[in-house]
Amino acid sequence: MTLPAPDRHTTELSAAFVELRTALGRVLVGQDDAATGLTLALLAQQHAYLEGPPGCGKSELAAALATLSGARTHTLVFHRDIRETDLLGDVLLSRRRHRGHERLRRELIPGPLLQAEVALLEDLPRSPGEALGPLLRILAERHALGQALPLESAVATGPLEQVEAPIDPLEPGQLDRFAVQLRLTGLLTGELFDEAAVLLAREAARVPPRSADPTAADSAGVPSAATAAPRSAAVIGTATRNAAQRAAAALRIEPRTLDAYHRLLDRLRQRSADQSASGDRLMSDRSFSSAALRLVRAHAFLRGAPAAAPRDLGAIRYMVAHRLPDEVQEDFDHILEELLGDPPNVTMAEAGAQMPGAQNQGDDDSDPGAAVSQASDSWIDDQADLPAPPALFGQPPPPAQVDPLLRALVGRIERGRIDPDTDPGGQPRGYRPLRDLDELIDADVIEALLFTEGRLPGAPRTFERKRRSAGGAVAVLRDISASMAGRLTVWSSQVVLGILRVAARRRMRVGYVEFHHRALPHEVGGRLLHRSYSRLAEQAGQAKAVGQTNYEAPLRTALEGLRGGSGRNRHVVLLTDGLPIIGDTSVRRERQLARRLGVALHTVFLGNGDCPPVLDDISAETGGLRFCGRPLTGGGLRLEER
Repeated sequence: MTLPAPDRHTTELSAAFVELRTALGRVLVGQDDAATGLTLALLAQQHAYLEGPPGCGKSELAAALATLSGARTHTLVFHRDIRETDLLGDVLLSRRRHRGHERLRRELIPGPLLQAEVALLEDLPRSPGEALGPLLRILAERHALGQALPLESAVATGPLEQVEAPIDPLEPGQLDRFAVQLRLTGLLTGELFDEAAVLLAREAARVPPRSADPTAADSAGVPSAATAAPRSAAVIGTATRNAAQRAAAALRIEPRTLDAYHRLLDRLRQRSADQSASGDRLMSDRSFSSAALRLVRAHAFLRGAPAAAPRDLGAIRYMVAHRLPDEVQEDFDHILEELLGDPPNVTMAEAGAQMPGAQNQGDDDSDPGAAVSQASDSWIDDQADLPAPPALFGQPPPPAQVDPLLRALVGRIERGRIDPDTDPGGQPRGYRPLRDLDELIDADVIEALLFTEGRLPGAPRTFERKRRSAGGAVAVLRDISASMAGRLTVWSSQVVLGILRVAARRRMRVGYVEFHHRALPHEVGGRLLHRSYSRLAEQAGQAKAVGQTNYEAPLRTALEGLRGGSGRNRHVVLLTDGLPIIGDTSVRRERQLARRLGVALHTVFLGNGDCPPVLDDISAETGGLRFCGRPLTGGGLRLEER
C-alpha cells in the first residue's frame, strides 16, 4: 500500500529541522555524527550525553544547539560542592504582619531546571551523589516540586573514561537516563585529516578582533562590526520547534519496522554475549525501547517520510556508545545492513524520495553566507535513495545487470572492515615495544618507571591499539569520451549509481571523476572525497560523451585525493570502453603510487571489443577486480568478471 505524502505544513516543519542540523554542522568541523545525534535528540525530546577529550568541542556544540533552536537555556557547571538547590532554586522565607500577627511566607526562586527548555550540564561526572541522584530522577520524570518542567532536552558533557581525571565516570545505569550517547574525538586522533585542513584554513582566514581605537582599526583595514561575520542566531522558533516535535512523535511506525527493531536488538545482544558489556542489558528495558522508537520516528520525520521504515533504525546507532562493546558499535552499520538485506533494486531503475532541501548542499563546510536551508542527505540517510538513470531517446533505459560487480566490490570493502588496523584511538589488542615517548601513557607502569630511571634494558612495552576499518573511500573514474555515446553512457550511469548506493549504505566517502582527454573531478567544498551522494548521482545523469581517452590524468587525480587517508579500505573503480591514446598509456607511475598507498584499482571494460591489456595490468598489480560489461541480444548489459 502506498502511503500518502506528508502535507505541506509537515514538510515545512521537517525542512526547518533540516535547516537546524545544517547550521549545527557548520559549528564544528568533522563532528557530523554528534550534530545529527543532537538534532534527533531535540526533535524526539530526549536527553543527550556528549563524551570526549578536552577541546573537541562538546560544550560549543551543545551551546550551539540551544542557540540555533531558539530555546530558553540555562547552563550548569558541575563541581564537588554543587547542591540540589543549585538545580531547583532557593527557598526564601518572607515575614509579613497581618492584623497584629506575624505571618511567614515561603517563596521559591526557580532554578535552572525549572525554567530551561534546553539545559546544558557541563562536566556532569563531577557532580556529587547528593545532587546527581535528584538530577537524574528529575530528568527521567520531567517533574519537580509537584510541577511539570518545560525541559525538552538536557545535554550533558563529560570526559572520556580513558582520560585520567580526579572524577569517577558515570555508571551504565546513570548514563541510561540519556537516550542519545555520543563520543566525540579529535580530528587528528580520528584521522580526519581533510577536516583538520578545513579547520586550519578557517582559522587562517579568521578576521582579527577590532582594535579599541577606531582610527587604528580603520587604518589597519579591519572591518567594522557591521561587516564582521554575524554571530550564530536562532534558525527556528519555539512554535515551529514544538510543532515539529509533536508531528514527529505522532508519526506512524510500519509493522515491518517493529519486527526489524526486535530482530536488531536480538542480533546486537548476541554479538555482545561474549564481550564484557553491562549496558547491553539495558537495551531491552521499557525506557530504552520508548526512546529508541521516538528517535526512529524523528529520523523518518527528518527524511520527510510519511511513516518510519526499517531504514530509520539507523538512528539507534546514536544510542549505543555506552550500551554496547566498542567492537559491536563499530560494526553496527554492518549488522543493520545484514538484517535489512541488500537493496532490492541495485540497478537503480526507479527514483527514490529525496529529503527536503537536499538537492544542492553537500556535507562540506560551505560558505557561511549560503542558504542554510540546503542540507546534505548523507548525515540523515546512509542508505540514500538515488535518482533514476537518464532515459535513452525518451524511452526507459535498458537495464544493466550490475549485481555481480556490486557483490564483488562489497566483498572487498567488507574485508577491510573485518581486519583490524593499528589505530591510536582503538582498543588495546596486545603489547608492542615503545616507539615514541608520547606512547608512555599507554606503557606498562612498572616498565615505564624503570625506563625513566634508566634501569630497564631496551624500551618498555606499550599497548598495541587497533580498530576495525569503518567507512573508507572509493573514487569512481568514468570515461565520457566520444566512443561512450549512446547506450554506453546510460549503462555507465547505472554502474555509477549502483556504486553510490553501496558507498552510501556504508558511509564511505566518494570521489567522482569524469574523464576524456583530461580529468574532470566533481569536488564539494574543494574536496574530491565527500558524502554528497545525491549531488554526485545527479551529476552522473548529466554526462556528455565528447573527446578522447586519457587514463593518466583521472588516476593521478583520484590517487592524490586518496593520499591523505589511511587503512586498506580505499578503492578506485575505472569505467571505460577503449584504449588510452593521450598521456602515459601504460600509467606505470600511477600503478606504482597505488601500490605504495595500498589503494585497490578495479577496472570495468564496457563494450563488445577486446579489453585493453593495460586494464588487466592495472588491476592485477594493485589487487583489484577485473570486470567487463557485454551488451545482451535483447538489450541491456551484463557485467561479469573477466
